[in-house]
Amino acid sequence: MDIEFFWNLIEKTFEDSKGDLPKQVDLLIELLAQRSVDDIADYKSILDNLLDYAYDAGLWDAAVIINCGCSDDSFRDFRAWLIAHGKEVYEKALANPEILVDLVKMDEWADDELFLYVPEYAYERKTGQDLPAYLYKKESPKLRGTSWPEETRKNRFPKLWAKFGEGTNRWSLLP
Repeated sequence: MDIEFFWNLIEKTFEDSKGDLPKQVDLLIELLAQRSVDDIADYKSILDNLLDYAYDAGLWDAAVIINCGCSDDSFRDFRAWLIAHGKEVYEKALANPEILVDLVKMDEWADDELFLYVPEYAYERKTGQDLPAYLYKKESPKLRGTSWPEETRKNRFPKLWAKFGEGTNRWSLLP
């Protein structure tokens, strides 16, 4: 599997699920389980590389505003959510996280932890075994860029701040 095929899978399942991310995860698992174990390993490697590339301070600052805070684990879930939306959204958000203002609804969290486990579930479905340990990355990525202090994030991302603010207007809307 190459990255082009990876993105085609992501975009097809996003479209087929009509943006319902849990359904997209199910579709991805189903499709991947029909492919070779090498393709599943390639999928995991590509996913890990995309997650690492998006380990960006500016994107993290945007995630803090969007999700009313964002830990390291939450930022990984946020990056998974971003990848689940497809190549165009992923690339545009990396170039300018403000584009997310039109994508994220006030009553949703921008995260998708289950998306991270697609290769594990597909491998298990295909083989009846756990994904081999050697396929898990050992090293953590280095954060790219510079994070802005909390009090200046609204200046860095004025559109996101105008919509989401400090998050107090969202807490009652979120599940």
